[in-house]
Formats: sequence, C-alpha cells, structure tokens
Amino acid sequence: MNPVPKRLTKEPLIEAIWQVQFEGEQGIGDVLPGILFTGLRNEHPKLQLQRLPSANIPAPIAERDPQLRFAPKMLMEKPDGPFVWQVGDRVITLNCRKPYVGWEKFKVAVLALMQIVESSGLVPNPQRHSLRYINLLRDELAVDLAALRLALKLGDYQIKDRVQMRLEIPDAECLHVVQIATAAQVNLAGKQMTGSIIDLETLPVNTPGNWDTLRGQLDLLHDHLKELLFRQILTEETIQKLEPEY
Repeated sequence: MNPVPKRLTKEPLIEAIWQVQFEGEQGIGDVLPGILFTGLRNEHPKLQLQRLPSANIPAPIAERDPQLRFAPKMLMEKPDGPFVWQVGDRVITLNCRKPYVGWEKFKVAVLALMQIVESSGLVPNPQRHSLRYINLLRDELAVDLAALRLALKLGDYQIKDRVQMRLEIPDAECLHVVQIATAAQVNLAGKQMTGSIIDLETLPVNTPGNWDTLRGQLDLLHDHLKELLFRQILTEETIQKLEPEY
C-alpha cells in the first residue's frame, strides 16, 4: 500500500472549512461577532466585519427551517488573507480559501478561534464539529469518473459522467459525508472553471460535549479525511498527476 502524501504540488483543494454547531440562548449570533472581532484583530488588524443576508430573516422563520437555524449571520475577513470567519446563532466556521495554507497553519487558526469562543462563556457545550475539504479536479484530470475509485451502474447502463451524488460513510471513529459532482462549474477569483467536485466532510461519531474534546479530535478528523481521499476516492494515477510529495 502506497503512503498517504504529505501534500500535492498541484493542489486541488479550493476551500477548507472547520465548523462547530451549538445550542444556546437566542441572540448569541448578535453578541459573538463583536467578541470574535475584538479577539481576532490582535492577530489580524485589517479584519473587516460584514452582515450576511441571512441576518435579515426573522427569528421565528429561521427557527422552523433546519438549514436556516445553522446559517451564519455575520462574516469577518481580511481582503489580503485566506481566512474567513462566519458566525450565527448556532454556528461558527473558519474557512480557508485557495491557496490552502496547509494543515498546521489552519489548525493553529482553528485553535485560536476555539480559545476565543470558549473564553467568552457563551458556548459552554459545543454539539457538533466537522472538518470539510472541497476539491476541484479540473477537466484535464477528471473528465469523467475514471479519475475516481467509483463505479456506478444502473441496470445495463454504465454511469461515467453527469453525476451528482451524496453518500454517508461511517468508520470506527468518524462519519464521512461525501458529495461528488462531475461537469461542475466553479467561479474562482472571477475565473470560471469546470471539473469534478469532491466535497468531503468528516465529523466524529461521538458528540464532543466540551472544548477540550474538540481540540483533541482535530488531528483525528484530518487524518481520517486524508485517508478517505487518498485510499478510497482518488485512483493512484490521479494522485500521481497531482504530483504528490511524501
């Protein structure tokens, strides 16, 4: 069995996201942005705060919709930086846009965010957290499913392209949510690109319950996500085309 690469020279990752969900008193999403903004500005002095459209949705409507309940209301970013922080009444995310800074730097940023949130005392019991990597294999690498270790057949029909699918795959310690779409169009920095999207979200099987547990699970989520991508999804030929470094 070939080793898992440390990095890929031709990095397909277009966005990495760490997310935590929680239950709390109504209005947390109005208070937390100010706390995070103050805490993050020491390290990120050019940080800017922006209100998102979901902040205008009345609370009774958002409460009834499972998707809106966990929608971010405020966004913070630096124009010249890769990180984006988002906050809602029940969710906080840290997004790293392309180019990816690497796991160690991303993990440091996640831990710093955790510390600020935990110190606020507003979120004592985190309910769910996950690590999500969204990859784009350009058309020259993945014109169809042949670039992936995925075989689809419906009756006598062999499915090779025009695929949109979502799977949930459990292992001993994690649950993986896998979304794959071929012939997908993505806008990156104003440039339209097409290819195959491989969207992987990994979360622990057990509810974390406290911030110490979350911190201890970060490397677990990262390692399991990488194992899934390189051992179960990408073919060895595709990995070599991405120029792996070991």
